[in-house]
Amino acid sequence: MKFHNKTVLSLFSAVSLLLASNVVYADNTYPNQPIKLVVPQAPGGGVDMTSRLWASWVAKHLNGNIVVENRPGANGILATTHAKQQKPDGYTVLVAGVSQMTFNPFIYNNLPYESEKDFDGVAMLVNTPFLLVASNKSGIKSFEDLVSKAKQSPNKLNFSSAGQGNSTHLAMEMLMQRTGTKLTHVPYSSSATGLNSIIAGDSDVMVDVLNSALVQVKGGKVVPLAIIGHSKIEEMPEIPTLEELGLDNFPLPGWTTLLVPKGTPENIRLKLNKATQDFFAAPEVKEQFAQVRMEPILSKPEDVMAKVREDSKTWGAVIKQLNISNTHK
Repeated sequence: MKFHNKTVLSLFSAVSLLLASNVVYADNTYPNQPIKLVVPQAPGGGVDMTSRLWASWVAKHLNGNIVVENRPGANGILATTHAKQQKPDGYTVLVAGVSQMTFNPFIYNNLPYESEKDFDGVAMLVNTPFLLVASNKSGIKSFEDLVSKAKQSPNKLNFSSAGQGNSTHLAMEMLMQRTGTKLTHVPYSSSATGLNSIIAGDSDVMVDVLNSALVQVKGGKVVPLAIIGHSKIEEMPEIPTLEELGLDNFPLPGWTTLLVPKGTPENIRLKLNKATQDFFAAPEVKEQFAQVRMEPILSKPEDVMAKVREDSKTWGAVIKQLNISNTHK
């Protein structure tokens, strides 16, 4: 069958108009049912708080309904696997962190999901800064003091963490690599028990979430050494960031992101991304994040997997060197 050029052009134009109208239609009607926001932590934590703040604000501005579904357990594997199995229609959004996207693939030898294969990026969410602190009994008064003492007596100093493979563990391992020091790891069952060991003087140093550690700093119970994050602490400007100490491009161990099941339409991802950037720009949101000391991360959808790839190389090398391996049951 032969077609004249005019016929081909007419058909092409018709198809183009149809495709364009479908995109507009999808943009104008999404969301027309509740969006499920899957959160890998229990209610009450920092990630849950951020997720609920985002859900409330974005739902209002999209004239829709977003339901937060907490699925804690197995270092986020349960929530991430559940989200992977949902339809890629824009009605399931996953909140995932650096642990789920870049730690787990190297720690668990039978992980039931693959970060890039199973998910598409929507937007980076926030970074939760960390603070390196020392025990009052350790005699360590500054970051330079820590490095000097650690180099003089390798493995004599110890550091506590919330467990092997946790952000509080890997961040300290990265610090040791970057500074050429060696300290002995003492894992605890949680961040709270690890920090208590610093307060008691049973451990020398620890990397912990800034908001939690700062309470103890202000109480005079621990010594602040360095911020692992982009921002200074307004009321305590004397505490340096790692960048100020010469450790540029240090990978952040506390970021979270928004993902959707692989194959979710791009126009939906773009609409959710736009809503997220508007969310960050809202004065009331800026104020709330400042109060809990979280750093919003402005991004485009493609930035999400670029960040996952970049940090997977960095953290993956550390995890492989430490030979951390677990089996997901």
